[in-house]
Amino acid sequence: MVPAAIALLISLVGIMPYPVSDPRLIFSLMFLVTAVYSRQKNGEYFSFLLIATFLSALACFMEKAIIYASIFVAFFHELRRSPIWDIGIYTASGAIFFSIYSFLNNLEIPFPNILFIALAGGLSAALMESVKSERDRRVLVLIALATVFAIFKIYIPTASIESLAIAFLISFLLSLMALKAGIADETGLVSATIVGTVIILFSNLNFFLVLLFFYLVGSAITKYKYSLKATLGIAEPSGGARGFSNVFGNSLAPLFFAMQYGVTKEEIFAFAFVASVATALGDTMASEVGKTAEKVYLITNFRRVKPGTNGGISAVGEVAAILGCALTSLLAFTLGILPLNYLTTVAVSAFIAIHIDSLLGATLEIKGYLNNSAVNFLATLFGGIICIFFVYY
Repeated sequence: MVPAAIALLISLVGIMPYPVSDPRLIFSLMFLVTAVYSRQKNGEYFSFLLIATFLSALACFMEKAIIYASIFVAFFHELRRSPIWDIGIYTASGAIFFSIYSFLNNLEIPFPNILFIALAGGLSAALMESVKSERDRRVLVLIALATVFAIFKIYIPTASIESLAIAFLISFLLSLMALKAGIADETGLVSATIVGTVIILFSNLNFFLVLLFFYLVGSAITKYKYSLKATLGIAEPSGGARGFSNVFGNSLAPLFFAMQYGVTKEEIFAFAFVASVATALGDTMASEVGKTAEKVYLITNFRRVKPGTNGGISAVGEVAAILGCALTSLLAFTLGILPLNYLTTVAVSAFIAIHIDSLLGATLEIKGYLNNSAVNFLATLFGGIICIFFVYY
């Protein structure tokens, strides 16, 4: 508690105008505290101080408010209780820091922007609190806060407080319903709220509906012959409830393309967004239906393998993949995101990316170099990239 309190006080110095808040001075103070505390036996606090000192060094080269806000907000790890409480306490502390920083340094940062950045940090920090990890969560919270604050200071959209509130409430309430229905767990609730809020703010509600369609259909198809898959030992754990790893694995690429669309207003990124979501749904449908197939073949050599093997493909799974790609593209067309003449391009891009997923599963995942979430992320990213390539060339 003592070193965290010292880090808190040092971060408060960062709020003050220059030269009091000279990053070199603050880094020197953090380095001194870390050096002194390195003799203590509490490794958890030392790790926190070490990362905080490293971040303080970065403040000499980048916007210091991002760094000092991260250290300040991370202090409230000591007050953690439950996911909803954590979101509130982290968001409030972030808003307090940026508001005071703006006032003391004569900066005219609109309050909706401050609230948006604070909320993004609060959700991310609360998510880290929910992660089951042997590592000290103080470190995870600190790194998450610094990363999110940096990203949203760069990509922050122009949003009114009403838009922010609506986006958050829609995402949170739907995620809460998913939690109650067993579709997501607590980490899935927080991560889905983050993703949904950002997508609505950077694009519009229709983009969010496309992603929501994936989660609803994907969760429903997970229940397909669930008892049979459970008997075979290849069913999704926790009744198919999605955690943060699954949400981020399938949503980060669509989120990236949606943010690019919001910043540039280029249609190509909207098409890539749809292709990445179509990849996620097509792959989920192919996997969940394919697990029940009698004849499954490894995509690299087409030898017969057991259902549920990474990289396994089947005839019924291929049909399910095509259906998932087509349904996502048609929904995007209905919602006005995708023109009719690009339906085939997006669906084909997603279908190709699904087989990249299978190739990664049969090679890197099966050898332990990648986990399932990483494979999902790469596949959905490739879905969008392939779509962009087809549109341009």
